[in-house]
Amino acid sequence: MNHPFDKKRKRSPKPSQKPNLLGIHTSVSAEPPGSREALDTSPDDQRSNKRSRTVFQDNTGEDEEPLASEVLISDIAVGGAEHGNDPTRQTTTDTREGEGGGRPAEASKVPEGDYKNTALTAATILSGISKEVADESGPLGPLKAVLRTVAAVYAYHQETVGIGKIEYLLSRVVALEERFYSRPDGVEEQRRRRELIREFGRIEGRLRSLSEKPGERQLTDHDQDDEEVSGLLEDLRGTICDYQMAQQMEMYDQACKLIDPAEASVLNNFRCAQGAEYRHGDRRGCLKGTRTTVLDGIELWTRDFGNPPVYWLNGLAGTGKSTIAQTIAERIFADGQLGASFFCSRDFEDRRDLHFIFPTLAVQLARRYTEFRSIFVPLVRSDPAIAYESLYNQMNKLIVKPLEKSAISTMIVIDALDECKDEEPASAILTVLGQFVSKVPKVKFFLTGRPEPRIREGFRISLLAEATDVFVLHEVEPSRVDSDVRLFFRHGFLGIAGRRGGLDGWPTKEQLDVLCERAAGLFVYAMATIKFIDHRNNNPRKQLDRLLQLPKSTVYEGMTRFKPNATLDSLYMSILQEAFGDDYPADDPKVRSVLGAVILAANPLSPSAIGTLLGFDTEDVLPLLSSIHSLLTLQEDTNQPVRPFHKSFPDFIVDPTRCINERFRVSPPGHHPELLVGCLNLMNRTLEKNMCKLPDTVTNSEVPDLRERTERYIDPALQYACKSWHKHLVDEHTVRTPMITSAFHRFLENKFLFWLEVLSVLGATREAVDALDLVTKWLEASPTLELANDCFRFATGLFEVIEESAPHIYHSALLLSPQKSMVRKLYERHANPMARIVHGLSVSWDPAIVTMGYCCMAAAWSPCGRFIATSDGTSRTEIRDAGTLKRLTILEFPEGQTEDLAFSPDSRLLMSYKYRPAKLISWDLQTGVMVSAISPEQWDDDTWCHSITYSTCGTVFGVLIRRLDTFTIRTYNVHSGTHGYSHPVEGKVVGDIWTHSGCLRFATIKSGSITAWEVGFASGNTPTEVESLPLPDDFPRSISSHSFHPTLFRLAFTHSKKIFVWDARHSKFLLNEDAKDPYGTSFSSDGHFFIYGIIFSAIYLWKESPAGYILHRKLNHETGVKNPLMSPNGQSIFLSDWRTIRLWRSMDPSTSFSRKQPRWGFIVEFSPDETLAAVAWDEGETITVFDLKSGDPLSTIDTGMQVRSQRAAGNTVVAFGDDKVVTWNLPAWGHVLNPKANVSDSIQTVTTRCPGLDSVQSVSISPDLHRVVIAEDTSLHLHDVPTGQCLASVPIHEKRFRRPWFTSDGRRVYIAGEGEVNGFTIVEDSESGVIKLEHLGPTNQPPSMPPWLSSRGYQIMDDGWILGVGGKRLLWLPPRWRSSLMTNRTWSGRFLALLHNRLPEVVILELEE
Repeated sequence: MNHPFDKKRKRSPKPSQKPNLLGIHTSVSAEPPGSREALDTSPDDQRSNKRSRTVFQDNTGEDEEPLASEVLISDIAVGGAEHGNDPTRQTTTDTREGEGGGRPAEASKVPEGDYKNTALTAATILSGISKEVADESGPLGPLKAVLRTVAAVYAYHQETVGIGKIEYLLSRVVALEERFYSRPDGVEEQRRRRELIREFGRIEGRLRSLSEKPGERQLTDHDQDDEEVSGLLEDLRGTICDYQMAQQMEMYDQACKLIDPAEASVLNNFRCAQGAEYRHGDRRGCLKGTRTTVLDGIELWTRDFGNPPVYWLNGLAGTGKSTIAQTIAERIFADGQLGASFFCSRDFEDRRDLHFIFPTLAVQLARRYTEFRSIFVPLVRSDPAIAYESLYNQMNKLIVKPLEKSAISTMIVIDALDECKDEEPASAILTVLGQFVSKVPKVKFFLTGRPEPRIREGFRISLLAEATDVFVLHEVEPSRVDSDVRLFFRHGFLGIAGRRGGLDGWPTKEQLDVLCERAAGLFVYAMATIKFIDHRNNNPRKQLDRLLQLPKSTVYEGMTRFKPNATLDSLYMSILQEAFGDDYPADDPKVRSVLGAVILAANPLSPSAIGTLLGFDTEDVLPLLSSIHSLLTLQEDTNQPVRPFHKSFPDFIVDPTRCINERFRVSPPGHHPELLVGCLNLMNRTLEKNMCKLPDTVTNSEVPDLRERTERYIDPALQYACKSWHKHLVDEHTVRTPMITSAFHRFLENKFLFWLEVLSVLGATREAVDALDLVTKWLEASPTLELANDCFRFATGLFEVIEESAPHIYHSALLLSPQKSMVRKLYERHANPMARIVHGLSVSWDPAIVTMGYCCMAAAWSPCGRFIATSDGTSRTEIRDAGTLKRLTILEFPEGQTEDLAFSPDSRLLMSYKYRPAKLISWDLQTGVMVSAISPEQWDDDTWCHSITYSTCGTVFGVLIRRLDTFTIRTYNVHSGTHGYSHPVEGKVVGDIWTHSGCLRFATIKSGSITAWEVGFASGNTPTEVESLPLPDDFPRSISSHSFHPTLFRLAFTHSKKIFVWDARHSKFLLNEDAKDPYGTSFSSDGHFFIYGIIFSAIYLWKESPAGYILHRKLNHETGVKNPLMSPNGQSIFLSDWRTIRLWRSMDPSTSFSRKQPRWGFIVEFSPDETLAAVAWDEGETITVFDLKSGDPLSTIDTGMQVRSQRAAGNTVVAFGDDKVVTWNLPAWGHVLNPKANVSDSIQTVTTRCPGLDSVQSVSISPDLHRVVIAEDTSLHLHDVPTGQCLASVPIHEKRFRRPWFTSDGRRVYIAGEGEVNGFTIVEDSESGVIKLEHLGPTNQPPSMPPWLSSRGYQIMDDGWILGVGGKRLLWLPPRWRSSLMTNRTWSGRFLALLHNRLPEVVILELEE
């Protein structure tokens, strides 16, 4: 079938121009994104699209003179553009100070001017259009007829129609034509086409009647007809848009169904916000005919890729930003241009969290574009934690790189950025966007937001300012906005009149004028007014009269008056008074309870959820909410969330200065406890084990339909209660009532694990840590406190496995909890272990609430207390959650080793100092962007960075450097790296430098005084003295390990094996204690706590008292712990060494403990029948034999030698050490007469006879206890146990080999080296009896696995999981049981022995077959 638009055109346009649909030659801009590549298409679709894209291509290649009509229409319609006066564009606003960077946006403007020769104009337009729509016989004949009529009407209504609108509508014809021929004609499609054509016929008929009026009537009725033409054209635009949206949605849904199930599972389970996309929820677009100027301008920006790639719609509250964003999203989706959208909302936790924006956009892009998905899915599979990384990494990895590789052209909409929680001075999202916008030139970003300071500053960032169009919505010409508000009122009243009847002539023009005046351009006022008047139980006339009788008032946003004479407060009070009146005062508590649930909920609740939490019937809640429906977003479905219609209502109803009627005012301190009790009671009633019916042993990410399961099995009210109950506790000062404490005790005693399970599947495990931490502070001396503390230890100590796998709460977490844990005892009946801990389970909780394997070389605690920065001495710095030590993000700079870390006062920036070569690297933590990397001049190897501090605003930082015995203060600009000034310091600097009131301060000791100094960050002036206090006469001249508390003027220091704290203001010592080798002194931020360490001994925590500092806790440790860090509030302590990082709660009584010196290796041998295990520490002198059934020690042997290997079989134990082989026969197991045997009890001691055994690396004893193989650096020796004789020796060339092992029959020996295993056969000559070790050569598959590998297929993964056959997850190993050394593991059948990293203890596990 020939395409009806494939008309032969014999004139080719110039390369820099293309003809529009009227034959007008206009400049060619970059091709905007379209729907052609948006979705997968069939080969037939592709052929059709290919054909459609050649509509205006000259098939013959011949040139022809332009048609006369084309010349005429060019002259008339767009001729002005050739003289620099484009009549289709108009600058609507200038860039204003305070509104952010960027250039002013442009809006569409219809041509103005006198009417030319009417007949000539009409004929010319008709002639031009006829070239393209002459054939009205096709499926779009009615639409073409409409366009011909529009062209005729244009002559008389140029201001209304505008050549730009005609071009836009004609472009829609081409798009529809392509769809008509490329899409199959299904039943639904046929229905849509019939409705489309029917609507076209209606519009065309009315336009034709207007165009056929006699000339005199056209002149007299011009104004009235002008308004009707405008409405009809909007109807036409809307009809086409609705049809295209339906088609696009159908295509999108079909494409989603074709996604591979495995890929769909990845997308479904990836962490993103729910309901953030434009098509979710109850959002509505602009009323037809309103905001046309703004919308036309934005659409002009979307179609021209020569415009900047970013558009900021800037407007104050209530000016309609979100409504416009919704309309734009719908229109560009209909055009096939929309790739993704995110509508922020402060009502929803995930939609106000910046870290959900980029992951959510990425998932939408992956669903829409195959090319994007093919890049995104493998990325997420390889790094699922990417959703938790910094904003910079999220946008770079999830958005920019896939877009770059796929070369997709698309648009992204982000609405209401101001509703996100953002602590950056300049918006974090905008900061990151500025970094990357130039890397995706085929992508446009449409953003809306109030002009808050951080939003304005974000758009002022140079990289973003140059790429942004700015449109200030609240500065649109008032008459245009008032006209739109009036139209909105008229439309609303017409709707009411149509539904109610009997409202002829209502409202009057005077009434409408008053409403428009009071609205003052605020659409939120107009919308609330219409909803109020339209209440189904009231007479609309009376409702309007009642409203107009209210006094005028002024609305404030913050402290800035922005709209005079707006009456939101009065309107809200009137609606509340009308809804609840004075007739039933007994209902007031219920009214306040329901309002409190709507206003104070952490996430919006549905009417049914509100009833469930408050103990009301849904039928009681609905009438209350319906009576104030004009203030709420309320849907017929009682399971859909209800929320305030506008953010100004919650602000009003909790403010006693605005909501002056106490009957309606919501008091947060009174209503939060009510919601808390409701949440606890609901959880106590409904929580149960495995609510989502998950299969055993899996991790959450391995359940493809996890989201569907949570929605199906966990009621929204219960989801809310589990995630948010603690947010209604508010803080530890909330009043404790018997009702709350009783409900809470029942919850912990009966439902605690089920709650953790729900949080795990909801991806909200971190909420458990916050909740329990708050509860333990709130309970104080309550009888429930001990149980709450134990629950807290369970949630923090086992956080990793709880977060990763809900089923393993019962498989692993319960199994790993200590023997005396209250949680273990209460819930042991619910355990479903896949393993048994034979030996090594702790009796009580480890004093550290969290322990992780990590080599920490530098650390810093953020002033806000929420983050800990750590560095392992390499190029990587990691930001961790201070409550769980979970890694949040990685900051990586390729050069140098990190020596020191420092946060800015607001915790927004982090400085990492690298030594050799010296580098000062500043990071923005919210975005993950490296702000600067400064190489200080004149820093040599003798120059050290002593301490760092940022200025309050974060633009300058100061450094205290030390070179030999001299100190210097230097300042640098954070962004440019420019050196500000240098000040040599006289005297000895004590403590670190700090920031105070915008200035840099430091303290020195000189001439018998301690003095605080101050200097401005940007000033080169000499430091000025702030305060100076005398030191005692006997104050030591040489002090070390000092710290200074600037507010309290206290100095801590060590001298002559003693620790001191001097209070300079009160001239007394607060602490004077003996301390051998103390180090790492520091104060809490309020000075109430003081801490220091003793090398290889303990950490001492002191608490302030009237008599000075008294010992509060002693934390014994066994390794070289680095300087301890105390949280700003003094309640937590962070310790690190070269193997682990640990977190303590300083207020927890269990933190006082003592430990033995640990060992770094062990030797475990299992008996052949797997009934016994003999354990010895490497080079220790003791062997302990364990019964594997009970886990109890049967006998302990003091060998009197350094044991290198041992094995038990039956009642015999053989050990090798100090060149000796010793054998013991012990009593029958179960009848242990002498559990403490010693070397004198041995039945045989034989010295091995082989010269040169002075470099023994490892040893193994055969299963029958008759032979021992000894590995040296270069030789392998086989010895006879009964005689000690060396039977055979062979050279070996393995490097870094592990210990040798025998096969089960004792006939072969294998030894593993780097990359290969070598075997040796034990061969005995039958005649001479000589024994040899014959080399079998290298092999990758020895017949017997080495002891550190399982012969039954069990595997220990790097992330701590033990996998069984088929990959079944049997057990999660806590970090303290993991070791990087393979030799610290020994397998025997289903038994596994592990080294406990922190204790001189072995762990023995028995795994499920």
